[in-house]
Amino acid sequence: MISAIIVTFYPQQNRLSALISALEGQVNNIFIIDNSPDDPAILLSMASSDVVVHPLGKNVGIAQAQNIGIKMSKERGAKDIILFDQDSIPSATLVSELLAARECAARDGVTVAAVGPVHFDLDSGLPSRFVRTQGLALKLIKPDFKSVWFIADFIIASGSLISLEVLEEVGLMCDELFIDCVDIEWGYRAQAQGLACVIAQGAKMDHKIGDKPLILLGRQITTHAPVRHYYFFRNVMLLLKRNYIPIGWKLNVSAKSLAQAIIFTLLLKPRYTHFKYIAKGFIDGILGRTGPYER
Repeated sequence: MISAIIVTFYPQQNRLSALISALEGQVNNIFIIDNSPDDPAILLSMASSDVVVHPLGKNVGIAQAQNIGIKMSKERGAKDIILFDQDSIPSATLVSELLAARECAARDGVTVAAVGPVHFDLDSGLPSRFVRTQGLALKLIKPDFKSVWFIADFIIASGSLISLEVLEEVGLMCDELFIDCVDIEWGYRAQAQGLACVIAQGAKMDHKIGDKPLILLGRQITTHAPVRHYYFFRNVMLLLKRNYIPIGWKLNVSAKSLAQAIIFTLLLKPRYTHFKYIAKGFIDGILGRTGPYER
């Protein structure tokens, strides 16, 4: 039995409806965990015998919302859960491809933590790349669609299939991070326990990442609202302190984050607002502050 968990925050009704339609027939039931503080009347209208809408009345963060959905799925008898953001559209065969890749990897001797699809960015149309640390180096793996599966250090939460048995072993999502880097932390925590995140090359999903990308020297750089930059830079600093995070990731992401902080401060408007949130993120991360942003 498979439950889909969709975490929402002021979702666009047409996109959410498209996601639900794409999942019908692929999963047994759907849990919509809504972080929007306002009246969820539109969401409640989507409820049915197979679609459970659970409004939280406030934003508790993506990690805690995912954990709430996982617990509700378990109560309904789910053996597997699959996580989604509100801006993802899976293919009609996503779940079957994920299950097939997990089974194949298991036959090949891999203890699978989670299995996820290849994401295609809605802005560029390009497939996502995946991180694999090798000693002090950090390698970005581009899907070649030749093999059934390959291993990555972590996979983004949306589209990731995880068994309840694995969640019992590895633990739930780290809700003190609130949002950003939650999937990275969980992937490395699983890796430290001898489990691997697997990419199913036959499973495909369209996914919106961030706001309008910044084009610099012909390259696209993902950007977010200032408060999301706060969470990203704060949580990077928090993860740098954790001993199960590979040194290769720490070194490379430290350098990349510093470069991004400079670029965002100089090129993203309003510049001072971005600088203020980024600086506070660095400071709060160093001080070990967690949870939601506080002014």
